Formats: sequence, structure tokens, C-alpha cells
Amino acid sequence: MRLAAHENNGGIRILRRGYSFTDGIVAASGELDSGLFFIAFQKDPREQFVALQRKLGMNDALNEYIQHVGSGLFACPPGVTAPGGTWAEELLA
Repeated sequence: MRLAAHENNGGIRILRRGYSFTDGIVAASGELDSGLFFIAFQKDPREQFVALQRKLGMNDALNEYIQHVGSGLFACPPGVTAPGGTWAEELLA
């Protein structure tokens, strides 16, 4: 948390939340199938998320125990801003 705090990153902020999961035992290895889903919201992933990940990649002592499996990036258009408006009209106008 300290490494990702906005006070230590030039004011960069993202809204983030982690969700732990456990999905039983892997039959082939006998190991626990568990991990962390991570979701984050930000305006510009390159300037916010990527910058934080690079810093964490160089300085986080827990990286030794982490295995990244996959990721996705999704655009969320703005909602309706005026009465009678339509969803994402600002992007499509």
C-alpha cells in the first residue's frame, strides 16, 4: 500500500479493489487454487496504472511470490449527463 499511495507517486491516484478467491484443490498437483482478482478505475491507464505497476515491479518485495496470469482493459463511457440524453452521447457526437 505504501508503494502505491498517491503521496509516494507524484499524486497519481487510481480507484482500486482486490478480491480474494479460493477455487478448491488442483487435482494434478494437490495445491490450493487461489488468488486475487484486482480491479482498478482510472482515466488514463498509461499515465496512472502502468506508471504504478512499473514502480511496484522494481520495488515490491512480494513480487517473488506473485504469478501474473492475465489482464484486460475495458473502456467505460460516461453516463447520461442531461435529462433526455443518451448513454455515451458525448463519445458518439
